[in-house]
This record gives sequence, structure tokens and C-alpha cells, in this order.
Amino acid sequence: MNLAKNDLKKISEISRIIKQSKIFFIAGHIKPDGDSIGSALALASVLNRLGKEACVYCIDEVPDFLKFLKGSDEIKKSAKKTDVFDCAIILEAINFSRMGDIITPCQSKKVINIDHHLTYTNFGTINYIVPSSSSTAELVLNILDYMKIKLTRGEAENLYAGILTDTGCFQQINTTPNSHIACAKLMKYGIDINEIYKKVYENGSINALKLRGIALCGIKTILDDSVSYIVLTKDMFKKSGAKDNDDSGIINYTLRIEGVKVGCLFKEIDEKTIKVSCRSVRSFNVLEVVGRFGGGGHKNAAGCTIKKGINASIKMISSVLKEKLAADKLLFCSAVFL
Repeated sequence: MNLAKNDLKKISEISRIIKQSKIFFIAGHIKPDGDSIGSALALASVLNRLGKEACVYCIDEVPDFLKFLKGSDEIKKSAKKTDVFDCAIILEAINFSRMGDIITPCQSKKVINIDHHLTYTNFGTINYIVPSSSSTAELVLNILDYMKIKLTRGEAENLYAGILTDTGCFQQINTTPNSHIACAKLMKYGIDINEIYKKVYENGSINALKLRGIALCGIKTILDDSVSYIVLTKDMFKKSGAKDNDDSGIINYTLRIEGVKVGCLFKEIDEKTIKVSCRSVRSFNVLEVVGRFGGGGHKNAAGCTIKKGINASIKMISSVLKEKLAADKLLFCSAVFL
């Protein structure tokens, strides 16, 4: 394990807190993805095997394609207001609100904050934040390796699913040599990576596929075909019969068009609330775009929520994208002629 000195210091402190604690609260962000839920379940399983009392909490339902993860059927919605924990382990959530306020800070004696996003807050007793990491699962594996813990096959599968999904099948720019090294370690536990891939990406419902078809029929390009976007309305979900979390992966199609640098997904939550997701290629920073609207995430994958209708939200995001694309073009030209 080749880690920075500061990271090793933090991992050592996390190890100490874990060893000294008995009762654990573990949670990730609302609308769980493979990384947050896979990491949480793997951690809980390890801690329970060590004789601790650990439970994963999530206010939202686990997406169908992730329900194969071991322990997903044991997740609780929220902690009781009277519950007290020795340690709360929070995974890739910028604050307690990002978890859906299912626990208050005063309910836990210690808080371990683990994240790999560029937008974060140091709200923990110890904050293990590594934006260069592909995933939280990779960071969790670093901790478990440091503690010399051997994983079960189920724990390894959960962590692998976290890395797999957060790197987009190792195709996204956040994929690093360390990502592959981590996966190689996990494969030694006998996991079937082909089966995990099929369960994540080739096991959707027919209604989810119908939603994808409806959405792709409406894909559009703007700003000289450098930006593409997809709109998902509540009516589309109703027409297809799809669940709220059946939109996973749809945004990836926006970057499959030649010449497109940025892809956006505008999802209608209600008439005056739109969830915006953005993806980009190479050096274009979409975090700077959604940051204008209080959003967060990564350089090439970020999102925000806009309290406007769909058309207004598209115009607002398009305006910022136009401005940034022009600035990036000017910067590129300046660099060429220097």
C-alpha cells in the first residue's frame, strides 16, 4: 500500500477509533449509488465480524440493480432519536443533511468522514478525504488493508461494485492505476467480476429500458453541438412504468455523440424542482458549472438542484456552459500562440 504520509496518519487514527468503538452508525448519501452503498455494507460486515455492532442506514431505497449486494436487505431507514453511537462512519456525504438528516451530530461520540469528492466539509472527528481516489470503496479498502483484515467474498464483491460503478466500468477519467490495483486485490478473494458486471449493467427491468428509449428519442445538442442533454419528466416515468431510480446510466449516452464535450441530464422532481447532472470529457470542469447553483461532485461528473422549471433550468445551465466554453477556447488559443 503506497499512500501519502498524511493519509497514513489519518488511516492510523481511523483504525484506532474503530478498535476503541463498539456501536457503529454507517451511512452514505441520499439516492444511494454503488460506491456509497457497497462501501457501507462492506464496512458494516467487517465490523460485525470483529465483534462490533454495526448497521447501515439509508433513507432511500437501494436501486434494484444493487440489491444483489450482500447485506442490502438489512439496511435501516434511519436511527432513532434516542440512539447513541460510539462512532458514525459517513461515506461521501458533504454533511449530515446530505444523508437525509437520519442522525444528528450529537448522537455519536466520534465521526469518521470518508470522501473522494472535490466538494467536501471537514465535519468529522477525523476526515479522510482523497479527491484523486476513484471511489470511496478504494479508500475503505486502504483502511481495511492497513488493519490487515481479510475480507469475505461478499465484502470484496461490495467494494468491487463500488469501484466498478464509480469509474463507469473503468472508462471514466477518475480511473487510476490504484483503481486497478485495488480491484486486483479484491479479485484474489474469488469474486466473479463478470457476474457482478451483468448484475449491475445487464439486469435492468423492461420498464427501465422503456424509459431509456423514451429519453433517448428526445436527446438534443446545443452550443455548436458541443453540449448534449436529455430531459426526464415525471410523465416519462409514468408512461414507461419505471421507478424513480431507473434512470441510472442514461446520462452516459450524452457523451457518445461525436464532438460533444459536455452532457447534461435534467430530471423533473416536480414543476419547480429540477435535478441537474453533468458529465464532461477531458479537461472541461463541470464542477465549476454546477457550483454556480450550489452543486458539487467531481471535475468530470457533478450535479445540482435548481428550483425552477425544466425550460428555465436548461437556459440557466446553457448560459453558464456557453460562458465557460468560450473562456476555455480563449485560454486554449492563448496557450497555442504563447
